[in-house]
Amino acid sequence: MKTLISSDVRLLADLIRKGGVVVFPTETVYGIGASSTNEEACKRIYQIKGRPSDNPLIAHFDSIESIEKVCVVNDLAKRLLQEFSPGPLTLVLPKLDGTIFPKEISTLAVRIPKNPILRKWIEACGSPISAPSANLSGRPSLTRMTDVVRYFDGVVDGIFLAEEPSLGIESTVVGMHLNPPVLLRPGSIESKDLRQFLPNLMVPKSFQVKGEAIPESPGMKYKHYSPKANVILCQPAEFQSRFQKQKENSDYAWIGFSFPGMDMGKDGLEPGLKPFERIKPVFSNQEYSSVLYAFFEFCDLKGIDTIYCEEPTLGEGREALLNRLEKASQLE
Repeated sequence: MKTLISSDVRLLADLIRKGGVVVFPTETVYGIGASSTNEEACKRIYQIKGRPSDNPLIAHFDSIESIEKVCVVNDLAKRLLQEFSPGPLTLVLPKLDGTIFPKEISTLAVRIPKNPILRKWIEACGSPISAPSANLSGRPSLTRMTDVVRYFDGVVDGIFLAEEPSLGIESTVVGMHLNPPVLLRPGSIESKDLRQFLPNLMVPKSFQVKGEAIPESPGMKYKHYSPKANVILCQPAEFQSRFQKQKENSDYAWIGFSFPGMDMGKDGLEPGLKPFERIKPVFSNQEYSSVLYAFFEFCDLKGIDTIYCEEPTLGEGREALLNRLEKASQLE
C-alpha cells in the first residue's frame, strides 16, 4: 500500500471520505482514525492495531456545535467543553445519532483536539473522526513522527504531517452519562480541575475493568502503554539505590528525577549523553509525561531488557502519569 504522507488538509480529507484510515497528531498523542459514519473503515482500525473489539474509540470533532448534532449535551457537559476544549478532555455522552460507530452502543466518547489545522481537517472530512491512539494494541502510544512512519508507512492510507504531540499523555475521560459523573481515565486535566465544575465527581480507586465487563473508556480493561521491556516502577529511595548498584548494566534503562553521583550539567544531561539515551533525567511530571512513551520506544529499539521508572513527584501532573506507569508495569 502507498501511504500519503502530507500536510494537505484537502487530500487527507478526501482519503477519509473515501473510507481511508489516517494517522494524525493531537496535542496528546498520535491517533489512527476513520470516519465515524463508516463502520467498515472503523473496523479496519481494530484490525491494523490488533485491538480487542470491545475497546471503544473516541470520536474527534471540530466544534461543540458538531457534538450537539450527534449527542445529548446537557448544560454541565457544555460548560466543561467550553472550559477545557479544544483540548485534552473527552466526555462520554448519550448518543442521538444511531449511524455513528459503533451503532450498537448508546453512548459516544467525544473530544475536540486543540490544533486548529486538525479541526479544519475534521470539518473538511464531513464527519467526526473515530480514533484510538496510534500504536499496536497494548503498546505505548506514539508521540514522534519517526515512530509513526516506522509503524504505519505502507499500512494506513495517510499520515498527517502537523505539529507533534506535546503533552504525551492521552486525554482525560469523564463519564457524563453516569450519575454522578465518573473519572474514567485520568489525564492532564486533573480531578481537582474537574471538581471546580463537578463537585460530586467520582474518582475510582482503580481504573481497571475486568472479566466480561465492557469498558466505557479506552485504557480500562487491558494491559496498556507497555513496551516490550519489563517496566519496574520504583519509589525514589529504591530507584536511587538500584541505580547506584546497576547503572552500568547496558540491559537496563532509567527514567526519573534522582540520579545520585551523576553530573547532569547545566542542560540537565551528563556531559556526553544524548537525548533519549538509556539514562533519561526529567525535571517535572509534565516533562516526564511528554517523553515517557518515546523513551519506551527508544528502549525497545535498543533491545533494553528492563526499564526502571521513578514514581512521579507529588503535585501537578502526578495523577495521569502514575496511572500510565502503573498500567505499563502490570504483569499480563
